[in-house]
Amino acid sequence: MDPAVFDHEGPWTEDVFLDLPHDGHVEVVDGTLFIGPIATEQRVDVVSRVREAVESALPDGLRVREAVPLRLGPDCVLVPDLVVTTAATESNGKGDDGVLEAAAALMVIEVVGRDHGIADRSFKPQLYARSRIPYSLLIDHDGRTAVADMIIGGRYHEYARAGAGEQLRIEEPFVLELDLVAVAGPDEEPEARAGA
Repeated sequence: MDPAVFDHEGPWTEDVFLDLPHDGHVEVVDGTLFIGPIATEQRVDVVSRVREAVESALPDGLRVREAVPLRLGPDCVLVPDLVVTTAATESNGKGDDGVLEAAAALMVIEVVGRDHGIADRSFKPQLYARSRIPYSLLIDHDGRTAVADMIIGGRYHEYARAGAGEQLRIEEPFVLELDLVAVAGPDEEPEARAGA
């Protein structure tokens, strides 16, 4: 971690936050710096497989981006695992600072596991909904569950869910069938789980 983080006084502004070296596990919300866990190799692999599945399902005109800073408001920048945007946002949705505007996001996708994810499960969806991002998808690679939400009346409401051994199927904002076993990868060995 950059020593400047510990020397900083007062609220964090977006400009100061963007000057920090970070790899997606550092975010800022209303002047507060949030530092999440560094992604494990397993989580990186799952995000990659989810990205491949989403990319193969996207119709022309949509694209998926990985770990792009997303501006949700003044001094509020989150970094979802994946963001689905229109292809047109390549030229007009991203500012000179490399931050994507929330209005350019069609869907945010977060991947969590048993060792992390409380903010991704509860706090961040509230911020995405506040910013009127139309769709949200949360995938738990350990629980092998997925929940898809759409915004209605300013809040997210579940419209599709899949549990262990099931496939998630959504019809909006594009048709996607997601095999949770395939994207989560092989289950860990029972003795590895017992030692956790």
